[in-house]
Amino acid sequence: MAPRESSGLRAVLASRRVIIAGAAAVVLVAGGTAAALATQHTDAAHAGAGNRTVHTTKLAASTPACTGPTGAAYIATAGYQAFDAVSTSDCYYIQQYNVGDPAVPNTGTEDFNYSGTDEGVAISGDTLYFAVTGDDKVAVIDAADLVATGDGYEDPPESLIPVGINPENLAVTPDGSQVWVADTGPQTGGQSLAGIDVISTSTDKVTNTLPLPTDPRNIAFSPSGATAYVTTGQGLFVINTATLRVTAVIGGLGDPEDVTVSPDGQTVYVTNTVQGVVDVISAAFNHVTRTIGVGQMPWQLVLSSDGSTLYVANGDSNTVSVISTASGTVTNTITDNDNPVSLALTPDGSELWVGGLNQGLITIYNTSNDTLNGTFNVGYYGYGQEKNQGDGEEPTGIALTTIPAVGTK
Repeated sequence: MAPRESSGLRAVLASRRVIIAGAAAVVLVAGGTAAALATQHTDAAHAGAGNRTVHTTKLAASTPACTGPTGAAYIATAGYQAFDAVSTSDCYYIQQYNVGDPAVPNTGTEDFNYSGTDEGVAISGDTLYFAVTGDDKVAVIDAADLVATGDGYEDPPESLIPVGINPENLAVTPDGSQVWVADTGPQTGGQSLAGIDVISTSTDKVTNTLPLPTDPRNIAFSPSGATAYVTTGQGLFVINTATLRVTAVIGGLGDPEDVTVSPDGQTVYVTNTVQGVVDVISAAFNHVTRTIGVGQMPWQLVLSSDGSTLYVANGDSNTVSVISTASGTVTNTITDNDNPVSLALTPDGSELWVGGLNQGLITIYNTSNDTLNGTFNVGYYGYGQEKNQGDGEEPTGIALTTIPAVGTK
């Protein structure tokens, strides 16, 4: 895929797709909104720790102190090739863990290999799945195996599943039997090696592969699991999950990024990054029935469990659009000044978690009135101790669960 024409947030995220290649993962910085990713990372906090991060300070509470439903948040921090575990009941930061990183020989230097570059995260029950882009693998981790030591951590046991080139995102089928992985393929020249890998969750092995002529980005399933919807540079691919055949390609969606499906399976929502709209698509006829204007560079979106409210992260506008799906109108626009890109709702729908690229902020809103409930920086430096402390960590994916996180306070 050719580099996507971009500015601002688009340049940051597009450059990631263009530059990442195998284990040599480097992201170019645009506009100062994200730090460089590199296979070599030096930090005094890591000296002598191999591929283990050592916390040097006890982490504090978020600002403002927030309360929420019992459960856990797992946040993919692609800029640091790691993920964070956070308690959703009080926003207490439990630990940061590396993902997919190989052991590094002791060379007598402070250089460490952080090649994992986990872009996407999904959860099924207590099992976490990470798209480890830089290593062309999917990492499988049992959340029950996570250990928090207070002053450091032990890398959790993980299974690493080889997949295609540059896996960017993944999704679990509604019945939990499969994980579909979006392999974007090499981003420059030559024949497309992009496609979808299908992993059996019972064996943690790839059972099928569907080659695609263009880069897949995000995947959503119909409630029955019979249909998969995949955003790509050429449009939205509609796939029969039983036969692994593309049944339709919906074009004219302006370089679509994210996709979600209504609970009744009748409507598909896609972020149109070029035109700054959400395209509303009839699942029965595979065509756009309505467009809803949002902000600039709409990236991820998330739909309430009853299908009534759609939230859209507009990175270049520093806003989140709140949409009534019944009327197809924006009912509120939430200001979020950290280039919001990732979104997730708590399982009970009471909170919206938003991840931003600029300072690596997670901002939490009450969905009853769209007011702020708490905010904190990702990464092992703690909360609110210094400006831009999460810069470069890049929370690109958030998975929320009702199962409490493992850890100590």
